[in-house]
Amino acid sequence: MANDQIIRGKHFTCLHTGLKEEWSQYGVEPPEVPFPAKGKRFLRKELDSPGLELSLNVALPRQGMPFLHKHQENEEVFIVVSGRGQFLVDGECIDVQEGSVVRISPPAARAWRNNSDAPLYFLCVQYHADSAIQGGTLDGVRAEGKLAWPD
Repeated sequence: MANDQIIRGKHFTCLHTGLKEEWSQYGVEPPEVPFPAKGKRFLRKELDSPGLELSLNVALPRQGMPFLHKHQENEEVFIVVSGRGQFLVDGECIDVQEGSVVRISPPAARAWRNNSDAPLYFLCVQYHADSAIQGGTLDGVRAEGKLAWPD
């Protein structure tokens, strides 16, 4: 988007995308996706993150994905930021709301919808299903140096 601010450092990328209420302005078109999708923005390239896809999503009231889909190799984790809706996974309907987190394996047929009168905002994290985090929280170690927050 035109108002994006990207800050890049040697070991980080920070993307300021604006308020979630502006997510409805996002959209992706083929060939990036098989079908046009409004209210969706992929961040992998902007964040220089080849091993992880992250997207910002909003489903406006009474709208949703108009078809089932599945993945060949990637799992998805959906994190509901605000609003209410439903996910359909292999024929099972799951009610979601702010704070809900849903993980879906590649072969599961899935879709989502906003069945409420307010926008449904969610993040989608996509990663290779056979990948594994090594060490988990034990991978973190204390770094040398003092905290030097600017005033």
